Amino acid sequence: MAPVQLTQDQLDHFENNGFLILRVDEHKLVDPAELQRWTSEIRDLPRVHGKWMPYDELLPSGERQLMRTENFVDHHPGFSDLLHGKDLRSLLQQLTRDEMLLFKDKINYKQAGGNGFQAHLDAPAYDHIGVIEHTTANIAVDPATIANGCVEVVPGSHRMDVELVEGGRISQKWEAAQRWVPVELQSGDLLVFGSHLAHRSAANGTAKPRASVYATYHMISDGTDLRKRYYADRRENFPPDHGKAGAGEGLWRGRQENDAENIKVLRLKTFATSASVDPLHIALFLVSHHLFPIHSSSKHAPSIVLETIRQ
Repeated sequence: MAPVQLTQDQLDHFENNGFLILRVDEHKLVDPAELQRWTSEIRDLPRVHGKWMPYDELLPSGERQLMRTENFVDHHPGFSDLLHGKDLRSLLQQLTRDEMLLFKDKINYKQAGGNGFQAHLDAPAYDHIGVIEHTTANIAVDPATIANGCVEVVPGSHRMDVELVEGGRISQKWEAAQRWVPVELQSGDLLVFGSHLAHRSAANGTAKPRASVYATYHMISDGTDLRKRYYADRRENFPPDHGKAGAGEGLWRGRQENDAENIKVLRLKTFATSASVDPLHIALFLVSHHLFPIHSSSKHAPSIVLETIRQ
């Protein structure tokens, strides 16, 4: 199959608005049924050390559920062909005018009742690897709707002076003043956006999951080892829930005696956020209660904790 050739209108839309939507029958990169099967295969992977990186979320009810899996692409031939493949990278190259390399891969499962993501920019979470522009391809595994917490964007915000607080989170004042546009997608549809585009999503208020693949790329002119450096840093400073040495069944499962306290902390976080308490204070409280353990020597500790709250 020949790589899709974007029209001038599509190129202009991305340039002016900071994002582009391509329906599955336009890009034809992947069959939606295959995409759903691959996602199920990643979701069902066993928790092993040193490979893919699953992360859980703790619901106010006390239930733990899988929130996302990262760093899986090199362990799955189908996803490897799709995300490393020339067709998708050629599409992105038309938008960025440079050859693109995969920087980060993750699947957000957005389970029924799963949490949303606060309004934020992606770029600050990656600046410790390089202060550059990244481009993300978001492929909808399941239909993304307003009801199940689809992504919302502010068109043109990649050119705006977005007011940030800690860790890339957007200030409530700036967020409230903008026109947020929901991006509803069908299975297989593609949303492409840059790392300086303001975006957010609400919780999944439906009884079904809403999974999405997020493949983030960087320009080859910015380096060839950024993915390796990013995941080495992430595995050290923000390991998956089973990935800390000596954790037994995992960071969550090794802390059964702290479950009640963790639930109280999470509920406090939920209350404090709704009451407009500064998330930095929440983050420090979470660290002090060991809900999100980090290395105290890490120079990236504050942003890591805030990323956990955001994502």
